[in-house]
Amino acid sequence: MDLWQQSARAWIEMYKDAVVYSQKIHNSWSDAFLHAFGTKQNKSTENATLQSYNQNNVHMNKKKIRALILQGGGALGAFQAGAFKALSEKLTREDKQSGNGERPLFDIVAGTSIGAINAAVLVSHVVENKTWTGSAEKLVEFWKYLSCPSPDITKLSAAWKKEHEKNNHGAASEEAARRYYSVKEFLKSGTDKVYSPILPPKDDEKFFDLQNKRALYDKQPLKKSIEKFAKFPIATRYEKGQPRLLVVSTDVAEGKSVAFDSYEKGKDLNEKEIRKTVYDGFNQEPTVIEYNDGISIQHILASASLPEFYEYEEIAGRKFWDGGILSNTPIRELIQAHKEFWEYKIGSTELENSIVDVASLTVPDLEIYLVNLWHPDDNSVPSDPDGMTERHMDIKSHDQYYVNESILITHYVHLIEKLLRLGNNKNYELKKEINEILEDHTTSRFTTEKSNKYLDIIKTQFEITKLEIIERRDDIHTTSSKIGDFTSETINKLIKEGYESTWKKFPQFVIQRQQ
Repeated sequence: MDLWQQSARAWIEMYKDAVVYSQKIHNSWSDAFLHAFGTKQNKSTENATLQSYNQNNVHMNKKKIRALILQGGGALGAFQAGAFKALSEKLTREDKQSGNGERPLFDIVAGTSIGAINAAVLVSHVVENKTWTGSAEKLVEFWKYLSCPSPDITKLSAAWKKEHEKNNHGAASEEAARRYYSVKEFLKSGTDKVYSPILPPKDDEKFFDLQNKRALYDKQPLKKSIEKFAKFPIATRYEKGQPRLLVVSTDVAEGKSVAFDSYEKGKDLNEKEIRKTVYDGFNQEPTVIEYNDGISIQHILASASLPEFYEYEEIAGRKFWDGGILSNTPIRELIQAHKEFWEYKIGSTELENSIVDVASLTVPDLEIYLVNLWHPDDNSVPSDPDGMTERHMDIKSHDQYYVNESILITHYVHLIEKLLRLGNNKNYELKKEINEILEDHTTSRFTTEKSNKYLDIIKTQFEITKLEIIERRDDIHTTSSKIGDFTSETINKLIKEGYESTWKKFPQFVIQRQQ
């Protein structure tokens, strides 16, 4: 197996579905609703969309947080630079037209792998310059810096060229061959700004298989490139109106998705606010990682340490791999972090009292903009090895299941609020009965699962009032090695595609832009 195939296989294996986990979330929600409200279902039906929820006066007055989610995908991340530029133009115009010209462009930026790197460049710019102005240009500049000229592929592509000149209909196009063989050359010699091979390859010291050499790459070139465009550590505060940065990685030993957060969400023994990440470890013992100074370059590299390509990234004695293994689209981590932060800021008792006293969920709602680098659907089923490898990567890496799950939960939350308000409409007996139900405990499915009150389940819930998805699509010259194509030709094309694809999604603004 040559180096580029080893790299592609590593990407295929890392993006695994976590359907069981997501189904567990779905089931726990379903049970909560059936137990709490099953005997008081309203027979009327409602045909509501995410946007139409805002028609209720309560939702009109409720604070909304705008979040940007950036998928992982190697060199395809250049698409996000173009998409962000278009989004910044669109949202800035939209906010001015609605009289909200002072509103921050985004309140939260969450990313995995290359998405985390892009997110760090953006948030760092805002912190350093105290404005979003210029952030889009900074991200485009970063990608121009990462790119490099196409290498000489004359020798590598000799066999392809011979078939192509014979008009072999099965031979790849000239552009596809350029991309394919450029990445093969990069994997041999490296790219100046992203990675370089560690030579010689490591021998197999377990089975002593001479054909099983381990080729790893040095991430120092990538580290230096990121530090040239982002200043670390990145520590931000809600009270200062600074954007929140969330980056997702994978704890290798625990096999768990881990989010690092630029906001404080806890206090030490001296009541000083601290930044930390807490997650269940072995035997349910919590793992606590503190980083009071903010998100460091190590946290970003932990999110982008591709398994079997880069070495582990070590933080606080723990080893991390690329966040895309478990969460290439970090909407799940965004939702959980949003709940935890506002429970910390508002207070658990205040959240409960708001529900019991006035039947109101007070955690701010989310408006989400998601920039996808992968798509699961295609018009054809490939039969060639490279095409099948690529199709496999597209399906695995899209990671759309949790987006659909989040939309479903939003519908559930809206239903809960309507049911709660039934008891708040001068029907004191019904209100008392509903509050008694909220104090009941859920059923534990596992011996290690904590039994919560229904009130605990719903007190931090909120709605996703908007979900806009910008999705990159492959062209006819695509290859399975697209994640490693840092040639300037491809990077410039991806930036342009991201910009144009985003504007096409909002045709009303295209017309205004042209006037």
